Amino acid sequence: MKVSDYFRRSGHETVWLIAHALGVSHSAVYAHDDFSQEEQAKIEAVISRRGKGEPLQYILGEADFWGRDFAVGRGVLIPRHDTETLIEAVMKYFAHDEEFAFIDWGTGSGCIAVTLLMEFPNSHAYLIEKSPDAAKYALINLERYSLTERAEFVDAMPACKLVISNPPYIPSGEIDGLMKDVRDYEPHSALDGGQDGMKYYREIFALAEKTESEYIILETGSIFQVQFLQSMSSKFMCCDEVLDDGNFPRCLVFRRRYGHEEETFR
Repeated sequence: MKVSDYFRRSGHETVWLIAHALGVSHSAVYAHDDFSQEEQAKIEAVISRRGKGEPLQYILGEADFWGRDFAVGRGVLIPRHDTETLIEAVMKYFAHDEEFAFIDWGTGSGCIAVTLLMEFPNSHAYLIEKSPDAAKYALINLERYSLTERAEFVDAMPACKLVISNPPYIPSGEIDGLMKDVRDYEPHSALDGGQDGMKYYREIFALAEKTESEYIILETGSIFQVQFLQSMSSKFMCCDEVLDDGNFPRCLVFRRRYGHEEETFR
């Protein structure tokens, strides 16, 4: 079978799948005039996985986030471009050379923590992750970028200047309506936010209120959540939002209240 035949079957992802199956570069795929039976068997195996709905990132074993590659696989949430709004928010409120510690609540693949550690060389990360499968990938990614000495897994929130999180926020009743590749493959523990989708937001605020955290930066999934979060805590005020590519306020920034302050965006 020729490369063009696979393109007709599998579309724009074909080069990625063939290159992964054969362990060659994308340019080498284009250089193929034809494939041997052994090569065809390897290609058919990965195309079959994709045809059943398995996410491309799981098949390749990697996902892109903030221009870096992160190891991913079954049991860990795939990093999304929308989550990069959290990084944009931190870069707005923290100086590049600032020395600070942060908590990455629900760290998953570690894409947020690794990115912040890389962008802020004087920072230190505390990672909270209940899933052993996800924590395994976070550790792989920390090791990939030589960051293990600047990060540690913890069970409870220590006192840190920043709490950052992309928590599970999809209401339980909406899980079955998700796209097949998300619903059937990605871990529901990283998606299901309880009956109203707010379960873990409440937990994060309750924990942060007990620490000396100055900022909380959160990803959001709906206008209802945005409105609810803006008035969730008496100790934190919503001071900013970062829009995603669709002009949705994907990221909210909260700052601890110090006396009487107007609730206006910075």
